[in-house]
Amino acid sequence: MGPSRIMIIRHAEKHAEPGVTVEGRSDEHSLTVRGWQRAGALVRLFGPDADVALRPDVVYASAIGPESETRRPQQTVGPLVDLMREHNDSMYDDRFLKPNVEALVADVLERTGTVLIAWEHSRIPAIVAALPHAPAVPSEWPKDRYDLVWVLDRSGQGWDFRQIPQLLLSGDQHAS
Repeated sequence: MGPSRIMIIRHAEKHAEPGVTVEGRSDEHSLTVRGWQRAGALVRLFGPDADVALRPDVVYASAIGPESETRRPQQTVGPLVDLMREHNDSMYDDRFLKPNVEALVADVLERTGTVLIAWEHSRIPAIVAALPHAPAVPSEWPKDRYDLVWVLDRSGQGWDFRQIPQLLLSGDQHAS
């Protein structure tokens, strides 16, 4: 049957300033301070106290490895996953490297309920395109947007697509 809803987010901010690890060490593959703020704020949007329609049953983040060195997707969902584990509310999967979109989608389609995927923005359109009966989506994730959620809801054999703004941090845009 597969999931009823798939939500996809870009990893949180990385900008020109250096990223930092959770311990505060400089690291080019980690989130910036603002990215860590977004990671924490995502708990409000997707966590146990959030709207039930947005609470994921499974959370995916890209694995760390060759051609997938960044820690940002895992760091982006880390606070959410930690909180959901406390409530036994979610499963977490970080087995798939960024380029391995087809295997990711095959695994996602084996799940039920609501799925949340945190990935690199340049590969998100390919994730959607790998779905059977994929809906039309923008060909590129906007390079300057860290504050969007792509929502795909099951509709018959296919998917309905919409973008929603996160509206979690100062400066997040209302328009999707």
